[in-house]
Amino acid sequence: MSDLELSPNPPTDPGEASAGAMPLWQHLDELRGILVKSFLALGMVFCVTYYFNESIIRFLEAPILSALPEGQKQLYFSGLADKFLVYLKVSFYASLVLTSPYLLKQVWNFIVPGLKENERQYAVPVLFMGSLAFLLGLAFAYFVVIPTGYRFLLNFGGPNEKPLINVSDYFGLTIQLLLSMGVLFELPVIAFFLGKMGVIEVEWLKRFRPQAYLGLTVLAAFLTPTPDAFTLFLVLIPLILLYELSVQLIGWAHKV
Repeated sequence: MSDLELSPNPPTDPGEASAGAMPLWQHLDELRGILVKSFLALGMVFCVTYYFNESIIRFLEAPILSALPEGQKQLYFSGLADKFLVYLKVSFYASLVLTSPYLLKQVWNFIVPGLKENERQYAVPVLFMGSLAFLLGLAFAYFVVIPTGYRFLLNFGGPNEKPLINVSDYFGLTIQLLLSMGVLFELPVIAFFLGKMGVIEVEWLKRFRPQAYLGLTVLAAFLTPTPDAFTLFLVLIPLILLYELSVQLIGWAHKV
């Protein structure tokens, strides 16, 4: 018999050997497609938000203008391009918020091939609850944290000090608070998904609860715009409730 007949397997084709690397290139090509679609969606929505940026600006200015005394309900800008840059920033972040469900869906499409079948079924609930939690965080910051904190800052001190609020400082702080609370409200949704995947154990969260509360207190102090205890607890209490909700959700995730 010839050597070819004695061989248990036929020779490997060089083309087949190189094909083994194709999944990596396909993965990178998929990532490129996701990034392109995400940037296109963000760009199109940015055009819309920039067209309506005057209304968005007025909406974001409402908490501080309502807290300012009569005759002083206005913001100021010192740099020539400050106002223009603020409008661009606000339009960008507004477009980011509006496209966040689509962006999350694109991220999910990228990671889903590496998930098990029983983990993929939570795609729709996780995306829906994640978007809802983010919006609830924005609402909590806008209607509770920001008005309370800004009123305290404006009324702090003596009656002879008059506020002269710069638009860049105001919108920078306001956007930071909105996005921070929006992301923090995602904690239970992320905890449920990680618990379902077995990454986080409920016993671990219960055992380190005191340390977690201390960390949440430091985080709340960092996020609040005022040094008073009332505003600190106004942010800290929802964070603790979100942590406890995460504990319950992880425990439930291990059962279902």
